[in-house]
This record gives sequence, structure tokens and C-alpha cells, in this order.
Amino acid sequence: MIRRIFIVLPWLLPALAGAGTPESWIPARWDGGPLEVARRAEDKALAQPGVREAIAGWYDPATLSLLDGTPVNCLLLTLTGGGTPEIEKQQRHLVSGYAAKARARGAAVLGIVYPGADAAVAAAAAAEMQLDGLVLEGEFPGGAAFTGRLQEALRSAGSTAIVIPTAAGSAQRRAAWPVLAVEGVAPGVGKAGEATTASATAGLWVDSNLWLVRSLRPAARRRPVWVSHRPNAESPGTHVKSVADAAAGGGHWIVTLADGLRPGLLRRDAAALAEWREVAAYLAFFQKHAGWNAYAPFGPVGIILDSAGANLEIAEEYLNLVARRQIPYRLLDRSALNADSFAGMRAVLAFDLAPPSEAERKLLAAFAGGGGLVMIGPSWGGAPKEQSYAIAAVEQGEVAVYKDDPPDPEAVARDINDLVPTPDLGVSVFNAPSVLSYVSLPGAGEVVLIQLVNYAAAPAEGISIWLTGKFAAARMHAPGSEAADLPLRRSGGRTEVTVPRLAQYGAIIVE
Repeated sequence: MIRRIFIVLPWLLPALAGAGTPESWIPARWDGGPLEVARRAEDKALAQPGVREAIAGWYDPATLSLLDGTPVNCLLLTLTGGGTPEIEKQQRHLVSGYAAKARARGAAVLGIVYPGADAAVAAAAAAEMQLDGLVLEGEFPGGAAFTGRLQEALRSAGSTAIVIPTAAGSAQRRAAWPVLAVEGVAPGVGKAGEATTASATAGLWVDSNLWLVRSLRPAARRRPVWVSHRPNAESPGTHVKSVADAAAGGGHWIVTLADGLRPGLLRRDAAALAEWREVAAYLAFFQKHAGWNAYAPFGPVGIILDSAGANLEIAEEYLNLVARRQIPYRLLDRSALNADSFAGMRAVLAFDLAPPSEAERKLLAAFAGGGGLVMIGPSWGGAPKEQSYAIAAVEQGEVAVYKDDPPDPEAVARDINDLVPTPDLGVSVFNAPSVLSYVSLPGAGEVVLIQLVNYAAAPAEGISIWLTGKFAAARMHAPGSEAADLPLRRSGGRTEVTVPRLAQYGAIIVE
């Protein structure tokens, strides 16, 4: 049994020696003050005992002590937007003093700007308070026009603060900003408080941001990817689950405290502090293992994504539902496709090629002819009139041509399991309906990293992982726990690794 411990590691103590550049920021949404209370006046969460008072008084300098011994080095403070002139003035006064104390600790400080804000006022405040950036949340009149005015106002005010819009839609998520911040979902099982709902796997419906972070990292081109969402207060382990969900894919969750946790933290309640220390342990774990982010995604299934295409939302849903079926995949950028793109692939989803160009058609035909499987829409030709898809042989391989354009993502995710034999997937996870996996490689395949995130409230037990190939050892690493060897057995040309118990997250290194 793995003994779980939650401690503040000594090597974390100097974490706030300097906030550095956005690439090194570990963000926390530290919203509060009278403006935040006014904005959320209709929010029922503020009726919970002590919550309204905790949010209103959050910029008491004492709350900065919560950062002691944690990796958090970037605070997002409520700055402006939607309040009366008097409330806005009070807010700026509070934030000014608090930001100065946070900067003295070495933290980067960003101001949160909401709709209703004046670009010139926000820029002037950022310059006066020496803020490192402004984070835009919500729908602003004029959209990108407001962002442009804000950037111009910052330059006029002599501020070097960066602007970070929080993207809500698929197209917005592909924009070029110093930090790519996106709206995500609260990770968990079920929707809207329901216990469980059916999914494409006929198991549990899992809400996750892991697929989203993975899809954005290539587009971000080494820029940080931040996921913004409020935690599900009704779900045990909601904070650490959110940290792991984003970090497994190489991003950061903007740590956001559940409203009900705040009064306890202000009172220095033991249970609340223990939960916060657990969050710190998870952040520290992923900071320590940041090198994993450089590993190459593993997957014999390729999914072509056209980030400039008209069906980006549907294309992203393929990523989401294929991930739910525990199918290891690699993302292929349409603009960079070449013969080498399909190296090591067993199947390619080409629904974002509608229609494929002549060059793309030749690439896909060559891949299929060499023994691969191409799954594509009716623009390929030969689509059936009745069944959902028809198989056409191409030399040593096949092309599955779908009737619908685009085909239903849920059906496609299910079809992959029917069309691609399990051993050909390389890595398969069983008995884990509430768990999602991400498989990556540091090199040629002698070492495999399998990250598992459990989205249910209860631990997952008896998870079985089958790998194609012969491996000698498997070891699981988890935040706040000692690394532990896992049992494995070999059968034919495959190796089975058993995970006896997974609480929220585990990283398995198989060699």
C-alpha cells in the first residue's frame, strides 16, 4: 500500500525568489475585494457562511502567507470592470497595496479585467501598480477591438504589462498571445451534478481538459497554456484533480480556490490548510517533473487537425472522444503534413480534409497502400448510401469512407476500436472507466511514460495496462507518495502492468 504524506518540501521554500518570465509562472486566481463581491452579487455561493466576508477581505496582506513554501509565483488579482465608480476606486486602492507586497515577495502580479472596464483606466492602473499583465475574462464589446485599445493604452502609459485574453471558443484558442489562456471545464465524472452518465465508452462520462491542453501545446509553440475554471465544490479532491488534469498534458490550471475553502483558510483551519498543502504538493510534483513535457506523444492513431478550418469544433470533439476511449493518438497539423507525418502510424483520421488536396490525397493513399487505415469523409469518393462507412482496399491497407460529412465523433471513436486491433494500439488501459491516460516517450520507446488521471471521487482499483513489447519494470510516481514498483507479467509479445489503486493521479514509468 502506498502511504500518502503531505508535507512542504524544503526545496520549495525559495520558489518565490523571482517570478521570471511567463514560461516560469505558476498562476493562482486570487480574486477578491469589494468589486468581486459586487460582480457576484447574485451568486448563491456567497450565501455560504463566511464566504462573502472572505472574498471581500481577501486582500488582507495576511493571505500572502498562504504562498509560503508553495510554487505559486503568479497572482491574478481583481482589478477593474463592471463596478460603480466608488467600488472601482476602493478596489484599485486595495489592489495597489496588496500588489506591492506580492511583488516584494518575488511574485508576478496580473490584474483581472472584466467587461465594463475602461481600457485607459485599466492601463493606467497597470502602469501605476507595475503589474506584469492584464487578464481579460468575459465577453467584451467589440471583442478584439477592446484588446487592441488596451494594448495601445498600455504602451501610451509606459507599461510593459502583457495582455492575456481568456479564450472561450475554438478559433479564439488558436490566437497568438504570450500566454494561451482558455476556458475549461471542472474535471469530474458526470455533468451538472449528476452521478454518472453514459459516454462513448458505455462507461462514465468524463469531463476533462487534458485533450484540450494537448491540442493547444503544438499551436502554442512553447508558450504557456493556462486553463481557467472554477472547481467543482461538491467533488472531493476537486483542486488536485484540476491541477493534474491540466498538468498531465503540459499546461497549468489557474489555481482557483473553491468559495467554501476560503473562510477556513482565513481562520487557519487545520482541514482547510491541509487541503491547500495538498494542492501545493501537486504543483510541486509537476514542477519537479516538468521535463516530462518535452516527451513526444505516443500514438499509432493520428488525428489531422486544420486549425484554420471551418469545422474546428467538430475536429476538437474527435480529440475529446478518442481520448475518452483510451486510444493513444498523435495530433497532426494539416499545414505541416508530409510523408514523415505518418511514420509509425496504424490509422489516420482525416475528416478535417474536406476535401483533401491532390497532394494530401497522394499522401493518404500511399499511407494506406503501405498497410495503414485511413478514415475519411465522403469527399474521398465511394461513400455508402446506407451504412455509416464503407471499407475500400488499397494495396496492403484500407480506406474507411464515411457517409456523413463530418461523421459523428462519438461513432468514429467507437469505430476505431472495431477497425484497429487492440495490440496495434501499443498501449491499452482496462478496468478504468473514470480514468484518462496520456502516453509519451522520451526517446525511441525503451521507456514509456503513462500518466493516469482519475476523475471520480472514489479511488480506481485494479487498473490493467497492456503494452505491446517486452518490458522489465514499472514504477508509479504520485504527488505526496513514495514511488512504488508495480507488478507486471509478460504474455507472448505483450506486457501487463497492474495498478492496484489510483487515488487522483499517477505517473507510471515502464522500462
